[in-house]
Amino acid sequence: MTGRTQEKTFNFPLGDALRAKHPRWPDRIGVEQNGVFAGAERLCPDIIVRHPGGLPVAVETEYAPALTVESDALTRLGKVLRQDGRAIEQAIAVRVPVHLKTANQSELAALIADAELEFCVFAGNPDDPARWPASGWIEGGIDDLAACIEQAALSEDRVAQGMRVLEDGIGQAATLLREACADAPDTLATIARELHQEDGEQTSRMAMTIIANAMTFHTAIAGAHRIDTLDQIRGGDGRLSKSRVLEIWRRILTDINYWPIFRIASDILLPIRNGTARQILDRLASVAAELDALGATSQHDLCGRMFQRLIADRKFLATFYTLPSSAALLAELAVARLDVDWADAEAVTALRMADFACGTGALLNAAYAAAMARHRRAGGDDEAIHSRMMERALVGADIMPAASHLTATVLSSTHPSVPFDNTSIVTLPYGEQPGETGRDTIALGALDLIGAEETLPLFGTGQERVRGVAGGEGERLELPHGSFDLVIMNPPFTRPTNHESADVPVPSFAGFATSEDEQRAMSSRLKKIRKPGMAGHGNAGLASNFIDIAHAKVRPGGVLALVLPASFLQGSAWAASRAVFEAHYRDVAIITIATSGKHDRAFSADTGMAETLIVGTRKVDDSTGATATFANLYSRPETILESVALAQSVAHIETDRDVGLLTLGSNEKAGCYIRNSLSRMGSAGIRQDGIAAAVAKLTLGKLKLPRQKNLIDLPLTELANLGEDGLLHRDLVGRDLLKDGSQRGPFDFVPLTDGMPTWPALWGHDASRETRLIVVPDRQGMVRPGCDARAVEAWDRTASRLHFTLDFQINSQPLAACMTPEPTIGGRAWPNFLCTDSRWETPLALWANTTLGLMAFWWIGTRQQQGRACITISRLPALAALDTRQLSPDQLARADTIFRQFEGGALLPANEAWRDETRQALDRAMLIDLLGLPGDIMEPLALLRRQWCAEPSVHGGKRTAPTRG
Repeated sequence: MTGRTQEKTFNFPLGDALRAKHPRWPDRIGVEQNGVFAGAERLCPDIIVRHPGGLPVAVETEYAPALTVESDALTRLGKVLRQDGRAIEQAIAVRVPVHLKTANQSELAALIADAELEFCVFAGNPDDPARWPASGWIEGGIDDLAACIEQAALSEDRVAQGMRVLEDGIGQAATLLREACADAPDTLATIARELHQEDGEQTSRMAMTIIANAMTFHTAIAGAHRIDTLDQIRGGDGRLSKSRVLEIWRRILTDINYWPIFRIASDILLPIRNGTARQILDRLASVAAELDALGATSQHDLCGRMFQRLIADRKFLATFYTLPSSAALLAELAVARLDVDWADAEAVTALRMADFACGTGALLNAAYAAAMARHRRAGGDDEAIHSRMMERALVGADIMPAASHLTATVLSSTHPSVPFDNTSIVTLPYGEQPGETGRDTIALGALDLIGAEETLPLFGTGQERVRGVAGGEGERLELPHGSFDLVIMNPPFTRPTNHESADVPVPSFAGFATSEDEQRAMSSRLKKIRKPGMAGHGNAGLASNFIDIAHAKVRPGGVLALVLPASFLQGSAWAASRAVFEAHYRDVAIITIATSGKHDRAFSADTGMAETLIVGTRKVDDSTGATATFANLYSRPETILESVALAQSVAHIETDRDVGLLTLGSNEKAGCYIRNSLSRMGSAGIRQDGIAAAVAKLTLGKLKLPRQKNLIDLPLTELANLGEDGLLHRDLVGRDLLKDGSQRGPFDFVPLTDGMPTWPALWGHDASRETRLIVVPDRQGMVRPGCDARAVEAWDRTASRLHFTLDFQINSQPLAACMTPEPTIGGRAWPNFLCTDSRWETPLALWANTTLGLMAFWWIGTRQQQGRACITISRLPALAALDTRQLSPDQLARADTIFRQFEGGALLPANEAWRDETRQALDRAMLIDLLGLPGDIMEPLALLRRQWCAEPSVHGGKRTAPTRG
């Protein structure tokens, strides 16, 4: 029978549908119940979900157009549940498709399962609530609504409060420890040995973090296994004694397990003197109590969020903590690709997901959360499979014992009452190791896994498996190549060169106070591991070597997900890494943040550098070609809820469109996307999709202007076809010794003096003297003893009038190329370019400084730092340049005339091209007067110029960016 279903009637099958989406929701969802709120007995909420371990969430529904559903949801905020006294901090307004109003009620359950719902979330203070999204509605099915309810039940404000409580408590406990042990250095040394660290403030804070973690976990599981609470084990004086705490922890380890949490905490607590331990335990018990009061006892990721501030050797190990929202975004993108029946518990537990640089477990935990959410939505019980997931499915590795133990703790806390046996979380050996005769004694941590095809013994090799129970001797951890469904990592970014610190021979191997000999031996071992075709490259750093680990371990059809520095996108040292993705991966998604700000373009905490997320599915065949989706976000997602929605938006990008907007729901713009060849990495980090499309066409010799239907042919080619680059600056001044004992470079360069130097050089950048097309030399060469002949050879090989910049600070420097009055040696900042025909120098210098020439340089440059585009001398030949081979003698002569016309004109910094009359006149002279393009292109070119100058990676946040209008 068909009629009109009232909203109250509709809410009952909706409540039933939600109960089926979480195994612990059936008795925690109330529908259309009176007397729910204390003091507001007549107020009848549509649906209340009391999520276990979280906050209650109110859900209000109304048929579209749902003119009052938002106001209804707002009235729920701040109301207190009569049942447990908890307040509503999050309320969800749901717009129901109007066709369900007239559907047959017997069919409602099936229709709800397939319905496209619209919803938004209100949170915070009822007098000043926050709406998410700020405008419009999230669109999704019942699974998406259930996921939204789960995330809404976890208060971001309370997480922030918990972080402050934890940070203050750990800092105070560390101070107590160090002050009390000032006359007991052996205690601090013992703790440092347990953590494989040198003693110091950071090591003490790490130790206190681990004890605080154990006490918080103790609070979480108290009452589940006949475990006394911390208050129950206090002495008659109300204080906690070390002996009593250790006794309870030993019983937990012996009778239950939780080895990853309590074993290392016990080892750290044991050497601390009783009086000091009492003070520390009392302070950290207070921390655990405050976290418990905030409802955060199951959210052990609080410790993980702190860990990046505590880790020692952070400069050299570069272990920057992945922000929870970033981890959720990457994990959601990756897990969504896994081909598994989420309803099948056996299939889910057969998955293998790994992070071989796990740190505090943020990424592995996010992947686990994404997988278990899908299992719940499919009707599964994630708690029932937790122990099996912990024991085999989740693989993590790190060189720091505290990191691997915290990873296991974070994963354990998903279901703190469920015990498990041994995990697959391991601490890997690092540095010099005691070994058997004939065996290597140098270990590289996870890098050793690049060549490790066989299963690895866990004991007797320096490896330590994080155990769920005592014992486990003789076990082996299986890590064969091609066996993982998902490898997800945020690898260390350091380079194995000494450019960062003159006092450290090989910074990337300087962790754990390794000696100089160890560092050099480790670097030598890494060279032996690297093979042709691998991603690893010395100048790219260890992150490129971790790509080799991931690629070796992920199976065909499996998923690789990484956080990498933005230099991966265009840096010449990363070419081999990009080649791995081009050759072996399909459906690659590259996520960047198109904004300005030193820290705002990073997905990790405190890196101060731009980063990218990259996800790809490994090919199962040798098919060629790789199309990538470049998703350029306007800002980094702030919450996990936003990250999940963004991941869904990226996953649903239309494959038949090359450019478009990314939206959060129906209205809120979150970024843009560009579908392009994987080799076109310039598409990343761009805020306006039209700019990417225009510059991509430009490099192919096509001018695509805004509001114009037709493309215009341009005579462009790669610079490599017009000549060759000059010598690398180290070939001019390098001091490393050659085989004949002489130094690599024949020159020393000194400041220019009066007179006519024999060896003039344009060596460094000075923006104040680089505003015109002609730049005079700033150095002169002094020939080293015995190097006269080599100096002449170097001059003949490199001197020219034409110079290109490599490190282009777009928002302060005007020139991408310049000319010197006479042939001059180029330096690190201004290397030479030697044209096949010297007549080509002036048109090339002119073109490079047009708006289109600047855009071409920006397109291929690495944009790791705001307002800057950098290329290497080996990358310079790929620059799109005017094809001077196609210019007639008359055009070459005309170019000389244009050069004389503009050589004295001062140019503004490149990012100010939008208001630079000289640059605009140069554009007209080159495009219309020289190349003969139609004059009506100047108006759309002006718009393109403004759009490019408005890109955050161009202006870098400076006030000289163009304004609207």
